[in-house]
Amino acid sequence: MTKKVSICYNTGAKGGYVVEYLDIYDDNGKPTGRTIVRGDKSAKFEKNEHIAVAVIFLENDNNEFLIQKASEEKGGYFSSTGGHVCSGETPLSTIKREVEEEIWISVDNDQIEEYGFLNYDMPLRYLYYLKKNIDLNDVKVQKEEVEYVKYMSVPEIMELIDTDQVLESHGIMFKELLRKRKEENKEKELSI
Repeated sequence: MTKKVSICYNTGAKGGYVVEYLDIYDDNGKPTGRTIVRGDKSAKFEKNEHIAVAVIFLENDNNEFLIQKASEEKGGYFSSTGGHVCSGETPLSTIKREVEEEIWISVDNDQIEEYGFLNYDMPLRYLYYLKKNIDLNDVKVQKEEVEYVKYMSVPEIMELIDTDQVLESHGIMFKELLRKRKEENKEKELSI
């Protein structure tokens, strides 16, 4: 059995840009075996085919979430940490890579909670959560992508969502995370 290697930052530059390959997934989140070059506008998708992104919401013990302000070249919106799932990666390995790249924090697989994926719009959007106290002094942002990070309460984040200051997909995913965690807490209360 051969090991598939992640192809995210590979094959050098094409017109000054790094070429990234993305796997194509079906509606059930299964890779189809096809790949595309990220950003290739001529790429053809069959009905019910998607690329994938993965996003993680990091919460501290004060019930605040680590939110990042994207750089102006990335749109300037508030968001959480995440990115495209590159060819050969899993959504979980993408989260680990993105957290390390964007904010220089290492996380372990066993700490991360998975909440499935949302299938709306083009990409499948994999949703993750991590309860971890991250000292903001330990965070080093990837300046090409992130202007700064800060902790924010749920009401503060909801205000940003309501005023269209949060990347739309991240706002939808944040609301879905809150809904799923609320359901979990109700189930835990019922089982006691």
